[in-house]
Amino acid sequence: MSQTRYRWMLLLVIILVASNILLGYLLMQSGNQSVAKKRKGNEVSAWYAEVGLEQDQIDTFKILKEEYFRDMKPLWSDVRQLKDSLYRQLDKSIEDSSAQNILLLISKKNLEADSRTYRHFTKLRRFCTPAQQARFDTIIPKLVNRTGRKR
Repeated sequence: MSQTRYRWMLLLVIILVASNILLGYLLMQSGNQSVAKKRKGNEVSAWYAEVGLEQDQIDTFKILKEEYFRDMKPLWSDVRQLKDSLYRQLDKSIEDSSAQNILLLISKKNLEADSRTYRHFTKLRRFCTPAQQARFDTIIPKLVNRTGRKR
């Protein structure tokens, strides 16, 4: 192989290695924001657009959403802890009184969570115009019952 061909091949290999390093760096940088967060943000934006919210309504919804999640996190944490304590008792029968008590507490916490969620959406609905309320009423059941959500 001639000296010129060798240099060209070496140059191409260096360019390929450098481009792979650059691509890896860019992928790592864009990977800092998780795909789930990007998708969730797009879903929320699409939801706002589908209802037809104005910017001031969107700002209000965002504030109320933050308040809702701040208030709900302790409740969801309680449910998670109760479930953990329930499943640590797998050696006992479902008829055992301690398991029954935990199940009762879980159901009460879930009832409270569902009630808070319902109140949250009725509060949000009040900020909508009548036309937006009709779209809101069809979207919310899908939003609340979607699968694969992570709290």
